[in-house]
Amino acid sequence: MGIDVSGGSGGTSVGLEDLLAAAASLHSAGGELGEALARVVAGVVASDLAQSHPLSPATAAWAETAIARATGPTGLVSDVAALEGLAELTRGAVAAYRASEATVTAGLQTAREGLMVLVGQQVAGLVVASMVLEAKGVDVAAVTDRALFEAPQVADLGGSTAGLALGLATNPLTAPLLRPGLAGRDDADRGLDGGPAGPDELGLRVLADSAGAWGLLDDSGRAVVEPEPAPGPGARAPVDLASLARDQARLSDAEDYPGRVRVVEVPQERGSAWLVEISGTQVWDPRAGESAHDVTTDVRLMAQESTVLADGVQQALAEAQAASGRDTTAEPVLLAGHSLGGMVAAGLASSPAFRTRHGRVSVVTMGSPVSRMPVPAEVSVLALQHTQDVVPRLDGRADPDRRSWVTVTRDLRGDADVSRTVRGAHDSREYVQTAQEADRSVDPSLRDWRESHQQFFEPAPGREPTIRDYRIERLKDGP
Repeated sequence: MGIDVSGGSGGTSVGLEDLLAAAASLHSAGGELGEALARVVAGVVASDLAQSHPLSPATAAWAETAIARATGPTGLVSDVAALEGLAELTRGAVAAYRASEATVTAGLQTAREGLMVLVGQQVAGLVVASMVLEAKGVDVAAVTDRALFEAPQVADLGGSTAGLALGLATNPLTAPLLRPGLAGRDDADRGLDGGPAGPDELGLRVLADSAGAWGLLDDSGRAVVEPEPAPGPGARAPVDLASLARDQARLSDAEDYPGRVRVVEVPQERGSAWLVEISGTQVWDPRAGESAHDVTTDVRLMAQESTVLADGVQQALAEAQAASGRDTTAEPVLLAGHSLGGMVAAGLASSPAFRTRHGRVSVVTMGSPVSRMPVPAEVSVLALQHTQDVVPRLDGRADPDRRSWVTVTRDLRGDADVSRTVRGAHDSREYVQTAQEADRSVDPSLRDWRESHQQFFEPAPGREPTIRDYRIERLKDGP
């Protein structure tokens, strides 16, 4: 069914910015016209025109009549008022649009919080009901999987971990399991950008820390980064979004590419552009182990905490750049990943320390929940999503609509080949086709993105990209 594009140079936010710029121009034009009118009245009429009257009475009379018409209520005075009025109307329309948008967003957030509070308070009953259905032969997970594909909007209501934590804290059965309590979180907790973490991030930290007491979701330890002697099978430098998506599908293969990060150096006329590919989740066991590409990192990143995997990615990039033998701090970096890989990419781009160590930083995500990540406007983001993929919806917020953030959404209902499940909608191989459509699109936001990121896919004439693979492992702290 094609793709929908929001944000970027053709987005609504940019359109509103253009309207405000136009309003400022109208106001300025009105002011200049008013000043010119004042000079005509004060200068021409008072001196030059009066002195010319004896020389040519008829001409002077005609000029007086023309000036009177121009400065009268139907002349330039009316035009000045119209310009000023149009400027104010334009500003008011933009303000009203933004206010209504903020009201809708606040209402949705309140609904999410209320729903998740109820879920937390009734979690025991929900678990029992699920067990009863399973005992009666109902595959609850499979039914839910198919239902969410058909109605993915339901996942939007579950984006408040603050509400879930509050519901669990007020449930007498689960409250003793929360450690630390919701009220015990330090207000000084910081997000990936160094600013205060939001309530949903704090709520998720409560849940993750509570699971940690049972040996789950524990991301303690350090990253061990080992360069591979050669790139893995099928390794090729991406030449467009589609080939980048294919590479992501390969990197997601835990057998051929266990815990891999790929760094592609694309030589330019001066220096290089650096493309960093980060594989998605490969281990779903909540007990954190050797692989940092696991669900523990998923949860900790959504809570906007620093992770072992993110540290490993930084080390891999640093080692690859050091191998070039030159100062690379001014060279551009594009971080790309599917699912977890995209979260790592957006998390690193949110870090002021990471951006300081590198030149222009850009991000490409595929099926990643990154809308809550504090990525600054100076960072370019291209987010590929599927309407039926609930994973990008997990953070309960729409992607920002701004000049530097482009979101491409594809509806899979018309795709006969896709498995009509959430897992099928999230499959990295489905994102290859979405990337192909983005490559072909004539949308101005995508066209501008391709032009501004060409250096990551096209080396200088006569030069070849260098591909380096690194394996990242989590080494737990010893006793």
